[in-house]
Amino acid sequence: MDPKSFRISLIAVFIFTLVILYSFNATPINLPTQSSSNVVVTRDSLNPKEFPNYKIDGMDRFEWYTKKWKEELKNEKPPEVEEVTLLRAYEFDVEYSISITTPNKYKAIVYCRYFGKNGTEMLPAFQSYNFPEFVVNCQKRKGTHRLSVSTQANNSYTYPIELIDRTQKVYDHEFSFCMSNIYGKEPKWLQLSEIIEHYKLQGMTHFYFYVFHIDEYSNALLQDYVRTGEATVTHFLERNDRELLHWQIVAFRDCTLRTRHVSKWSLFSDIDERLLMTKYPGTILDYLREVKDDSVAGIQFRQQWIMKTEFLPEKYEGDKQVKICIFSKRNFKVFRLMNGLRLFVGTILPLSDHQDTLSNALPSMMYPGYHIHELKPEEGLVRHYRDLQMWNWGKTWLKEIVAMGPMSMTDYPAKYQKNLTDAVKTRTKYVYENYHPREE
Repeated sequence: MDPKSFRISLIAVFIFTLVILYSFNATPINLPTQSSSNVVVTRDSLNPKEFPNYKIDGMDRFEWYTKKWKEELKNEKPPEVEEVTLLRAYEFDVEYSISITTPNKYKAIVYCRYFGKNGTEMLPAFQSYNFPEFVVNCQKRKGTHRLSVSTQANNSYTYPIELIDRTQKVYDHEFSFCMSNIYGKEPKWLQLSEIIEHYKLQGMTHFYFYVFHIDEYSNALLQDYVRTGEATVTHFLERNDRELLHWQIVAFRDCTLRTRHVSKWSLFSDIDERLLMTKYPGTILDYLREVKDDSVAGIQFRQQWIMKTEFLPEKYEGDKQVKICIFSKRNFKVFRLMNGLRLFVGTILPLSDHQDTLSNALPSMMYPGYHIHELKPEEGLVRHYRDLQMWNWGKTWLKEIVAMGPMSMTDYPAKYQKNLTDAVKTRTKYVYENYHPREE
């Protein structure tokens, strides 16, 4: 796909994703009262096929994957693969799932390779697929401690990696955040603090960030949230180059697996998107706690475009700068705030064990028995910053947007504005008031 087509698809479809993570059972779950499982799964004691969630639509889990893979493949030939780069391997109660970073291998045939505690390979290999994209699912095997992937059953394999235990549904976090990869030259320090503090006000307790490139100054802010235990950061070190936008799905895919059985609900978003409830009186988490229909596999939000007309400041210069740069509807130093028509649909989705394929916004494949609920704009929306200077966005798209209907002034909700501004001021002052960059 050429870069222009990819960007168009991102704007038209892949706006953002809030993903709801909760456990899978054969019968529906009451989300607000979900508690941790009492079953303790170990690598050697239990047969995964004995779990009711092992089967999908009455079929063996891996037979179902094969069926869906063939449906997606149609009459195409699976892509050729020379090697596979692994990011992480997760052990769930019914399967292993490996997140990979190798691009352009969607639907390729690959093989799971198993290794015991002493590093000895446990034969035979298991045939699987890069399906869904950037994921390889493997059958469980007694005594496995490390996994790898190869392109043939008996050829060389990528360095094996340890399994991350996700067999127990512990739910350390009720509401978490997964952000697409950070890249680009514009300083991110103010937006990072704003997005974290914004979602903390909406009930989030942990933030997962993925970084392709970040400037040292912005990284100081990000690492301070790591220091306080509020954020976890993954740095992409890729051997196969690609356009930076194409890292987005890699980040979302790994975070889908990483937060499964650890967080009940997780938001998948870009750095320029802010979900908010509108006429609903509570926070996002309050709303999610009230979801009663257990067949709901997604909640769609419409978006509100906020036109960003200037670059963010490179350095912290004091409290007034923070107030100017975030929300004031009367001071347009950075953001010219306009209420674009709510044209495109974003999504809240349950991913975990109910959704198999995650695009940047909507699932392309879901487990049977679940559906997506469309949220009314009066209930909630996405404040989506549109940078008029990036990719010539203003020249390419602004005329079309203006032609669709009138635009008006908008502002961040008054009930959150002071708390958010104060939180951003406090954190940025703490990080940068005595900040001294390291010299090489």
